Amino acid sequence: MKKIPIARLCRQAGVDATSWFKAMRGTTKMRTVTLAKLNAALGRGAKALAGEPGPAETHGAYKLCLVHAARELNRNPKAVLASDPSRKATSDPQWLEAAEVRRLAFWLATRLLGFAQADVGRAAGVTRAAVSTAVQQLEDERDTDKQLDRLLSHIEEVFS
Repeated sequence: MKKIPIARLCRQAGVDATSWFKAMRGTTKMRTVTLAKLNAALGRGAKALAGEPGPAETHGAYKLCLVHAARELNRNPKAVLASDPSRKATSDPQWLEAAEVRRLAFWLATRLLGFAQADVGRAAGVTRAAVSTAVQQLEDERDTDKQLDRLLSHIEEVFS
């Protein structure tokens, strides 16, 4: 049996690890929805270990999109991967840079690779709505920002 680190499981489930630890210590009761998210993440992990196709593929593709987006924006991919999207630290410049990279990665994964927004959200540890909003904002900005339009056009050429 393969061990799965709790922090990774919680991240894949979109659950704050603190919630898990508090529930395990008995200081709080785990909500049903939190338990369902953790169970779903465990199921996806089991499928990935068994080599079955599914959300694990989306996770890998999203990670590649994130690395590609970081390179295109001249950002450190490791720093972006280490950044927690659930923090919503809008006053932290490093978090904002990582959010910009994530937004481009969402666009790559959904628009160019055709992954479902819900699956990309699960892979990134955010909601489907967050992915949808980020992609829509990027496309709206493309209409007025010529530099962004050139970047997205360049990426489209690479992926076509």
